[in-house]
Amino acid sequence: MTVTVNEDPTKELPGASPFEQRVLTELAAIRSEVSEIRTQQVAMARNIAVLDTRLSAMDQRLTSLEERVDSRLKETRPIWEAVQAQIKKLDEKFTLFIRDLYDVRGDIALQDKRLGVLERRVLS
Repeated sequence: MTVTVNEDPTKELPGASPFEQRVLTELAAIRSEVSEIRTQQVAMARNIAVLDTRLSAMDQRLTSLEERVDSRLKETRPIWEAVQAQIKKLDEKFTLFIRDLYDVRGDIALQDKRLGVLERRVLS
């Protein structure tokens, strides 16, 4: 007995027992499920291809961005190093200025004391 794709294997066959009919019915259901699974598999393969394309595009964009960042870093590094050197010089000058200010305050306090001693001498 030959069954082609277009024929329904579950139709009543002459001399087929109920068991044979159930087996053929189950085989037809399995064939239908396999066909559906293959259709889903093709759709998933397409989706994976789309995702792969998008991932490749994102990878290219990320690589481009990294290259730009590295380029800008090379451009700005000398500027940043110069700014840091200037800040260090300003910090040293500020520290020196603070020391001078404390010295002046000390001198003023000493002069105030001497003036007080002189005023007491004159008044006495």
